[in-house]
Parts: sequence; structure tokens; C-alpha cells
Amino acid sequence: MTTKTAATKKLSVTDAQKIVDDLEAKASELAASRASDEQELAEISFQAHAASDQKAIARLETIKARVVKREVDARSIDAAIKAAQQKLAAAKDAEARAEEARVAEELLELSTMLREAGAKADRALKLFAEASNDLRKIIAATNQRGLGNPSAAQLQALGSRAILGSLIDSPYARDFQHLAPRERTRFCEFTSAWASALERFASQKLNKGGDEKVA
Repeated sequence: MTTKTAATKKLSVTDAQKIVDDLEAKASELAASRASDEQELAEISFQAHAASDQKAIARLETIKARVVKREVDARSIDAAIKAAQQKLAAAKDAEARAEEARVAEELLELSTMLREAGAKADRALKLFAEASNDLRKIIAATNQRGLGNPSAAQLQALGSRAILGSLIDSPYARDFQHLAPRERTRFCEFTSAWASALERFASQKLNKGGDEKVA
């Protein structure tokens, strides 16, 4: 069983950015060390080369060794920074593609919901039209049986108010007349009142007919 090393495993944007920051910090430290050595080199070079000062020569050799190592380290760190920046770019790209995929999945869900909501709205409108025609036919039938109340005009007036009231909470409210709360009604409210009135009227007729038979 093999394990992925830090160099081969996929890094997150946060981890990749931290590596870049750490490497750049090391590069800055090397730059600071170079500046310090250059200042010291300027101070002892004359003593080492012109005066043959043995202590200066020994110190110079130490600095030269450090300079060589630092230059190798600097090149190595520069190469590492370039590689880390590439990994950071790859991590950002992978993160962006993952986000795009997530958004695409959500859009697919929303498209299904959009289609279903549209179909639901069409069904509701069709059902509303059918129910409204049924109400018109029922009122016409009661009128044919000698009752003038409810009337087609009442249905038109109250029905319009019920429609406008129901649109208050819809996105289309601004496109229609606004009704104050006291002006609003619902189909179930006035049709229930009409039905109760018809029931009372019919019951009175039936009771009256029954009394006449008994008499």
C-alpha cells in the first residue's frame, strides 16, 4: 500500500498558498542574509587581500562558503516557488471547476423546479377557469328556478375582488388594481354564504310543504 506524498497529492488552495508564502519568506530571509554578508565582505576584503590578515582570510573563506551555499539554496527555493505557484494555480482552477460543477447541479435542480412550477400554475389556472364556469352555471340555474340572488353581477363583482385579493401575495400584484384588506374576499366565503341562504330557503319550502300535507 502506497501513500501520497506532499509533492504528489492534490493540495487545497489554502495549503498551496501557505507553501508559496513559506517559500517566499525563506527567499526573503536569504536576501537579507546576502545583504548582511555583502556588508561584512566589504569590511574584511581589504584586510584579507591587501594586508594578508589571517583572521580576515579565514572569515572571508567562511563568508565565501556561505555565499555559495546561499546561492544554491536561493536557486532551489526559486525553483520551488515556481512549482508551488503552479500548484496554487492548479488548486485554484480545481476549486473553480468544483464550484462550477456545484452551481451546475443546483441549476439542474432549479430547472426541474421551474418546469414543475410552471405546470402547476397552468393547472391552477385551468382549474380556476373550470370552477368559475361551474359557478356561473350554478347561479344561472338558481336564477332559472326563480331566485334572483345570487346573480351573475354579484359573482362578477365578488369574484373580481377575490381574484385581486389573491394576487396581493403574487409577483403580479403591481400589474392589477390594489384592494384594501377590508375590500378583499375569497370565493369560499361568499359562495358558502350563498349556499347557506339557498339551504335555508329550500328548507323553508320543504317545511312549509310538509305542514300543508299534515293539515
